[in-house]
Amino acid sequence: MNEPLRALLLTLLLLLGGLAILLVAALVVVRATSELLERRAARRRDEIRGLILSALLGEPEESASALAALHVREGRAWRQVEQQAFAILPKIKGDTRDALVSLLKNAGAAERAYENTRARSAVRRSRGAYQLGALGDRAAVPTLLELLPTDHFLVRRTVVRALGQVRDPEAVPRLLDAVTADPALVRDVIAALQRIGPEATPYLRKDLAFLLVAEHSGRRGALAATVLGLHGDIASVPVLVEAVARAHQSSLRAAAAEALGEIGVPAAVQVLTEALGGDLPEVQVKAAEALGKVGATSALPALVSALGCGAHEVDRAVAEALVKLGGPGMQALEEHVSPYAAEALALRRMMAAV
Repeated sequence: MNEPLRALLLTLLLLLGGLAILLVAALVVVRATSELLERRAARRRDEIRGLILSALLGEPEESASALAALHVREGRAWRQVEQQAFAILPKIKGDTRDALVSLLKNAGAAERAYENTRARSAVRRSRGAYQLGALGDRAAVPTLLELLPTDHFLVRRTVVRALGQVRDPEAVPRLLDAVTADPALVRDVIAALQRIGPEATPYLRKDLAFLLVAEHSGRRGALAATVLGLHGDIASVPVLVEAVARAHQSSLRAAAAEALGEIGVPAAVQVLTEALGGDLPEVQVKAAEALGKVGATSALPALVSALGCGAHEVDRAVAEALVKLGGPGMQALEEHVSPYAAEALALRRMMAAV
């Protein structure tokens, strides 16, 4: 290799080495700067959180001082306070929560939330819905319901959760509409209906009674039945019994059977034993599980008769139900030739030995 070429290569190597060193140094500086900014942001968050908690929970003098420090913040400084306040809201209850809601509303947070719900950006609309839900004002329900049919899943999901936080039972039919249109919202709608509480149950019972004669309402009806069971709603037993007996969709019949098991009333034993003797494995499984939860020994003959006569998932559910019946059920399992009886007994012994 001639001397000029060697010198050129050496120069290029030196340049590349220098660039590599500069790149590493730049990365170190960027990382250090990022960590420094994050530490500063964390200190600001801690400071703001401390001020909010002092304003809400401190002694009168301390509270007044913290409130004064919060009220003088404007623009970006206040937005940081608002962000922290909305993050704290789901974690507190009672008078403390009411005081924080008042602080936010007095500072115009509700107006800004409504403004966000009208934004073109789906992210901003979601933020507005979340904020209205966190404030828990039932006056916001019409605005939230207007957002529910949106074509953006993030907005719909946030609205469903917000309606659960507001806890207005008038929203129940629209929440059921939402899950009818989009099954991806099932868990969110169930959680929202649970949060609304017992006030939701009359609407759910009415909806379920109407759906019993419909031919394409399995998902909606099953969800209504499930939530009635989760609420332990005794008043819904007649309509749930009717659903198990004559609903068109097996999914609705199964959900109604499961709900009766959650409520746990002996009045449901007859319809559950009849469902157990049917030919729909999905319904049979839920009926067997429900009979185990109800714990009525009057179901013993039907359970023993069903063991070994159906699909494997039905046999397993029946055996587990017999275990839950205690002594009589255990004796029936000891005397039965089904391998599922032996399996249930073995599992019971293992659990007792732990």
